[in-house]
Amino acid sequence: MRRYLSIWIPDWSISRHYQQTSPRTPNGAPSSDDPGNHPFALVTPAQGGIRIMAANRAARRAGILIDQTLADARALCPVLKIADHDPAADQAALERLALWCIRYTPWVASQPPDGLCLDMTGGAHLFGGEAALTQTLQDQLARMGLASRIAIAKTIGAAWALARHGTDSITIAPDGQTATALAPLPVNALRITMQQAERLEQVGLKTIGALLGKPRAPLAARYGMTLVNRLDQALGQKGETLSPITAPPDYRTYLQFPEPLLLLDQIRQALARLAQPLCDTLRTDGIGARAFTLSLYRVDGHVRTIPLRTGSLCRDTDHLCRLFAEALNRLQEDYDAGFGIEHIVLNAFATETARHRQPRLDDGPATEDAAAFRLLLDRYGNRLGFENIHRPLPQHSHIPERAEQWRPLSYAGGKTECWRDFVQHLQGGDFPGRPIILLPRPEPVAAIAAVPDGPPLRFEWRRLEHRVHKAEGPERIAPEWWGRPRAQAALTRDYFRIEDVQGYRFWLFRLGLYERGENPRWFLHGIFS
Repeated sequence: MRRYLSIWIPDWSISRHYQQTSPRTPNGAPSSDDPGNHPFALVTPAQGGIRIMAANRAARRAGILIDQTLADARALCPVLKIADHDPAADQAALERLALWCIRYTPWVASQPPDGLCLDMTGGAHLFGGEAALTQTLQDQLARMGLASRIAIAKTIGAAWALARHGTDSITIAPDGQTATALAPLPVNALRITMQQAERLEQVGLKTIGALLGKPRAPLAARYGMTLVNRLDQALGQKGETLSPITAPPDYRTYLQFPEPLLLLDQIRQALARLAQPLCDTLRTDGIGARAFTLSLYRVDGHVRTIPLRTGSLCRDTDHLCRLFAEALNRLQEDYDAGFGIEHIVLNAFATETARHRQPRLDDGPATEDAAAFRLLLDRYGNRLGFENIHRPLPQHSHIPERAEQWRPLSYAGGKTECWRDFVQHLQGGDFPGRPIILLPRPEPVAAIAAVPDGPPLRFEWRRLEHRVHKAEGPERIAPEWWGRPRAQAALTRDYFRIEDVQGYRFWLFRLGLYERGENPRWFLHGIFS
């Protein structure tokens, strides 16, 4: 007797966004200024303008609908807050949640965009039965901030339908009563397209029960085999397989000692013996890790775990040993081995595929400097917290001040191998370069030009006057129309590379065009070396 458990998280995209951005109280509950208390939606550019992809409960109460244009939504709710919809991040988080569910069964599959399916055949009794299992699972998801609907049935399709269209937040369909449980549900609970569901409803076939007694051949001829297959799968008359997610490999090494260790120096020596095989395995698999733990197991059962993080993927034995040696030094004052350490375990987490890069043909100063810099960043990160160390990452924007965004060192997204190649890709083949110093925001200057559309002859910046000796340009940067920019950001910019009579070089731009009657103004945006 097969038993499948389906989890549906109706507001998955919104909940995932909240988990990343909302402040939380120490017990994990939303704080008083949680964005869930205000109308909020996730949007994406689409045909016909920017459209709503997901909305929270407050926004739905205000009349906001999925696939509605942002302009119409703002007309209904002027205080609506928005953020970009990120389906890739949603899917990655859904897969992480699927890995978390492996504690219940090794057979877990994601059902994008907002659900999971667990094969609980023969396993529910381990958790007190199906009723206790579903209640426990729903409570644990609620503690994560995820409102869920759960159903158990003998088929994947039936569990999917009952979770999304059942009357209760938890539905358990006993074996042998699948058809009875499905009968009152709407036809779109069969995982068919909206167009197919509308065609069925037009002829009065509004529920699954209305389809149960119909012969399959006429249904297939008129509405396609997809409808018949989905109906048979839900009833268990046609097989359907589950493609479970595969848990990542477990990267760990451990040592057990015939005589307990008492001194930190002994642990340091044992650490080198642990780190070498772990890093060798990571290199063999083409993997690097960003998080490690060293667990010290005392004879009396007490465990001391030392966490460690790195700003970049790590699989270097010496680098790892140096970082853990520093962490062990910080334990010197409160270190207590009790009756001794009987075994230690080294774990690697947050693993990713690591691409090999060779900066030089020989191991010269550049390689040594890069390794030393990575070690310095990791030391700072483990002392100060990686969230307190930021670096600039390229963003896909033609507007210079938007072309980078400061992110914590631990942030792994949005990487670009070569910054210059990234900007050159945005600008095209005739890339004129960028100044070495870009001001945080353009600063206004008073400029005088010989002709309206030409470069300035002289300009005043920070109360100092500069006479122009040479000028190159203009390089025109148009506004990003798809972002619905504000009034000033919607103006075209003409950038000039300016050298004054003293040899200083600046990057100036004229905001606005004379032919459009926009009253152009001058700004200084960067300084060349």
